[in-house]
Amino acid sequence: MAELQSPNPEVASLRDGARVLGQMVAEAVAAAMEGLADREGDRLRQVVVRDLEINERHRQERERGIRILADQHPVGDRLHEVFGLLLIASELERMGDHAKSCARYALPLIELSSRPRLDSILSLGHYVEEQVTDILSAVTTNDSRRAQDIAARDDRIDRIYHRVFDDMVETMRERPDWAYPCTNLLLIAHNLERIADRVTNIAEDVVFMVSGQLVELG
Repeated sequence: MAELQSPNPEVASLRDGARVLGQMVAEAVAAAMEGLADREGDRLRQVVVRDLEINERHRQERERGIRILADQHPVGDRLHEVFGLLLIASELERMGDHAKSCARYALPLIELSSRPRLDSILSLGHYVEEQVTDILSAVTTNDSRRAQDIAARDDRIDRIYHRVFDDMVETMRERPDWAYPCTNLLLIAHNLERIADRVTNIAEDVVFMVSGQLVELG
């Protein structure tokens, strides 16, 4: 974990804003998966509606970051920190969009009297939510080593995603009448996998904030 320059109130507020934005995203992922599992339409619809709050929070953080760049003209480590936090906020906003998509694809499934087993996709959602929570901790503590360790766990996400894909293809082969719910579950899995990919992007941004170096962790 690296030390940056002496604390700056505006930059500290920008970092705290990224933390809050990330918490909103983690809650959206969890709510989407719980709504799917428990057939709770209100919870899924709330995820869709709350994406507007995520978008608004992102707009506020982007304006805050631009104001810091315009007013303070940061250089060196401070510039890396501000620019990195802006990149992170953008990644989080896109993750919120993916969570919203999960909820939208889940909504039609809660009305079905029968549907495929959800074990593998719920497991995928659990690990993706864990990745989001862990990378937020690395952002908050400015821990680039931990960020790299978290990115390295993306292989686990990929393995589960491929298992979901194989399960859904096999289910459609055995039950052609379940083609629609299987397709929606595949789309949910795809959006979860994209959230995990953006966790890796954030890990790269943390490394940039600490070292000023652009790295590929995927």
